[in-house]
Amino acid sequence: MMDMFAVLIPALLMMSAVVEVTILNVAMPSIGGGDGDGPSEEPKEALNLTLTITDKGYTVAGAGGVLGGTQQAAGPTIPVIQRTVACTRYRNTRPPPRKLNQSANICKNPADSYSFWTYDTMALTKKLTEIKEAFPNEARLIIVAEPDLEYEAVIDAMDASRSIKDASGVTKELFPEVVLSPGLL
Repeated sequence: MMDMFAVLIPALLMMSAVVEVTILNVAMPSIGGGDGDGPSEEPKEALNLTLTITDKGYTVAGAGGVLGGTQQAAGPTIPVIQRTVACTRYRNTRPPPRKLNQSANICKNPADSYSFWTYDTMALTKKLTEIKEAFPNEARLIIVAEPDLEYEAVIDAMDASRSIKDASGVTKELFPEVVLSPGLL
């Protein structure tokens, strides 16, 4: 019996899966007023930068309204684009937005590349860089997503909005305080 346990315990330990956990710091929306110390020196209007993610693309809005994009005024600020995507990240599935890619090939081999509709995260980073240059003290970005939006789309948007590397390789912060808002669309 002891020999069986001596073999069984190491075998079970070797068969157990090792799970890698990654943590993203996300702030919850706050309710309520100021800190109660009295009136501040000068009331500062918040930018309230909001990124709405739909299956049509990204809509970037601030306190003054929706920021202009490449399409008509009713469309998103940064629409989804069709481009060739390597299948390394999407085994046995398709990239988001999957609603638009239902008729496309499924990525089975990581070495394959297919044409898909995808979110333009590079254009999002460029737009947020422009906003950061105009508002250098802003650090908060509110992300609003449709309830049935894919997890990868939200994480990709968060990654694109937190920081960017410039030409010299130095990492520059964009909007590190990401607040997830409930989908009210």
